[in-house]
Amino acid sequence: MTTYNSDGIPIHNSKVVVTSVDGVAVYADSMPVPVSDPNNRKGWYFAKTAGAEKFNYYYYGQGNRALRLQDVKEYYFVGAVYTYANHASIPFINIYTKPLGDGQDAGAWYRTKITYYPSTSTLIQLGIKCQFSSLATTGTRFPYSQHHLNVVLVNGPNAQSEEILTMSVQSDSSADNGARILISHVGYALHNRDESVNILLSA
Repeated sequence: MTTYNSDGIPIHNSKVVVTSVDGVAVYADSMPVPVSDPNNRKGWYFAKTAGAEKFNYYYYGQGNRALRLQDVKEYYFVGAVYTYANHASIPFINIYTKPLGDGQDAGAWYRTKITYYPSTSTLIQLGIKCQFSSLATTGTRFPYSQHHLNVVLVNGPNAQSEEILTMSVQSDSSADNGARILISHVGYALHNRDESVNILLSA
């Protein structure tokens, strides 16, 4: 089962340091590269300066076998929005599955893309850490405000047997210049395990 520290925060079972080889693989094509939080909080800090800059943190890599969509019951991340101009200021989750090359793939490198957004009615308070989850009642609960990613957009066949290629938490490239976002934890939970995968992003 998931264990918690004295502050009520789930103890992470993985950690990625931004300057490590693994960190580079996680933030991949993100621009600008994430840095440490100016308020000394745990996590990766992103500040947009111009154009279509955004972050993509790819936090799933296949082990000895691929996970299928049907294996995962929850996707989540923990973070804070420092500036808010419009709904594009809020990060979201994308799930991509492996292409099969049968003419039904939705993209050149993926079969299905599933996006989990918060609704426009979600209360965002600047600088306050929140947990964003694909479930209305999260199974891996952090002691922060809970936000349900209840707007789900699907592009592709979305068969539950599809193998997951990657999971990512992302910002919107259309966010205003000056958008600032902190992401401290990313993770997911499986149907057949009591413990979730909880990854600490460390700068």
